[in-house]
Amino acid sequence: MKRSVITLSVLLATSFSSTTLAAYAHQHRFDGVSVDIPTLSHDYYLGENSGATHFWHGDTQDMTFIPTGGNDAFDAESDKVHPQLTAHSKKMDKGLFVYKDKFYQVYGYGLTSPMIVDGDKGLLIFDPVESVDKMQAVMADFRKVTGNEKPVAAVMYSHWHPDHHAGVRGIEGVENAKIIAHDTFMKNVVKGSMGGTGPALGFRVDYSLGTLLNVEEGGRINGGLGPDFEIREHSLIKPNTLVEGMFGKLEMEIEGVKVEFKHVPSEASDEITAYFPEFDMLFGSEVIQGESFPNLHTIRGTQYRDPSVWFPGVDMLREYKANTMMLSHGRPVNGAAHVDDTLTSYRDAIQFTYDQSIKAINDGATQEDLIRQITLPEHLVNHPWLGDFYGSIRHAAKQIFVGEMGWFDGDPTTLNPTYSVEASQRYVAMVGGKDKMMDFAVDACDNGDFQWCAELATHAIRIDLNDMEPRELKAMALRELGYRETNNNWRNWYLTSAQELDGTIDYSKKINLQAPDLMAEFEPSQLVNALRFSLNAERSQDKHFTVAFEFGDTNETHALEVRRSVAQFHKDYQGEPKATVKLTKTVFLGLLVGKVDFVNAVQQGYIQVSGDATAVPEFFGLFDKPLESPKITLR
Repeated sequence: MKRSVITLSVLLATSFSSTTLAAYAHQHRFDGVSVDIPTLSHDYYLGENSGATHFWHGDTQDMTFIPTGGNDAFDAESDKVHPQLTAHSKKMDKGLFVYKDKFYQVYGYGLTSPMIVDGDKGLLIFDPVESVDKMQAVMADFRKVTGNEKPVAAVMYSHWHPDHHAGVRGIEGVENAKIIAHDTFMKNVVKGSMGGTGPALGFRVDYSLGTLLNVEEGGRINGGLGPDFEIREHSLIKPNTLVEGMFGKLEMEIEGVKVEFKHVPSEASDEITAYFPEFDMLFGSEVIQGESFPNLHTIRGTQYRDPSVWFPGVDMLREYKANTMMLSHGRPVNGAAHVDDTLTSYRDAIQFTYDQSIKAINDGATQEDLIRQITLPEHLVNHPWLGDFYGSIRHAAKQIFVGEMGWFDGDPTTLNPTYSVEASQRYVAMVGGKDKMMDFAVDACDNGDFQWCAELATHAIRIDLNDMEPRELKAMALRELGYRETNNNWRNWYLTSAQELDGTIDYSKKINLQAPDLMAEFEPSQLVNALRFSLNAERSQDKHFTVAFEFGDTNETHALEVRRSVAQFHKDYQGEPKATVKLTKTVFLGLLVGKVDFVNAVQQGYIQVSGDATAVPEFFGLFDKPLESPKITLR
């Protein structure tokens, strides 16, 4: 294995850019690469000879931009960053977009850019950014720039994703405000945290949004939809004013400002928007996701986002014929013709992707065919709002196959394929052993075929997960793939997986989608019900009994019946349990997050147990905590 060791050591020592290797003779990754989607969009909207230099899209009338300084994205040119991605970062300078001295989009402080509306005696705030400290910075700079010291009167959460609500407690006095959301908002928050796939979403968000990476040329560049995504303090205040039902409307006047809130299912099932008829202004939330191709599927994981539901949602926004549009992500669009063009192009890109994927599926295409066959038409591919920076038509088309047809590609050998670890062992043996497999992998890297290199190295890794040589080779290949990417989610995943492989990953910065302040807003029934996802099937396979939880502070009782590897939830339980645990919601939360010791709480009188007391420790012993930082790539 001498040649492989020497070649790999050269690659590692030279940061994989050595001129001594054929694949790196040119020294630069991006020779001849041009920027098709520039920082400013005026050539598209206003014509090549407009001479416009303003920072938003479209017309100059009634709009200004007040820079506040800085850019949290990495915006320097680098041979480790695709020039298109660098240009995307340059769009994210911090500042305030001001429309008619009434609407303020505080831009560049996080993944989301909140909109603030100046009412008669109070402020209306739309989509607090993803972290309390970031929202505090938003409010501090808004007040500093405008001199406006009015209290907050209302907050709207456009939907359940944390970058649209998690910073809410960064708004002083928000506890007294109207909190507006769709009536399914809390159900979705629970499902996306402890009441469903929250643990998995948490560690997969770290990979897709790059929260474990540093902001640097070899790390996180921008958030795709904004300069950065990092939740340092996660908060939530439960909505108290609801938009009800499918396509529901809620018309209100808040501090002298007339608003029409509307349910527009699209990127999220609970998405709501806001229209201001007196100003012909539309807050489009994330129906238009940002200055990027929409994430028709997110690689961090989600239920099927049906494009056939999403593009009609965009049509609902087109019906307003708004003159100006601000959004949760991206800069404002000004001028009715430009708003219409943006909305039309965006919805056409979604319908095109969906319709052409269905057409190809009907012709026998599989997932791997779709990623190669479906490309945007020429008039859309370089549209200012459709760059491959966050969502990507590549992974969207694959998910349409799964969403419409399921995972089976039609080849019966994929019904019960050889387990991947065993298959790798067979491949390695077939080529003559691990040393030979590594020779093939190194040759692929030497020839610049980094995808094939990573795939071959994966087989060698599976022979011995502790062998660092194939791990480091695959990490190098993944970094090279990442450096060449424009799509932030793909880049971040490549680079984070590389760190997992070579052992440099730092889990201390991981996101927590089960933060105590978030869970404190859940109903006791939701907290009890969520336990069922942690049941250990083996330890409970011969158990059948019920434990009830009586919440003295809310006067309600709920139970879980463990019945041979299944935990059935019983809301408002009135049966005869084996044991009843009497406590408050706060104490129950403490038990769930490990802040309260059960025995000590009983001794101190915070918990009382009636019935068979021995059933309670037996009950809790049947549940597991999710793994802290499971391996995603090293397997």
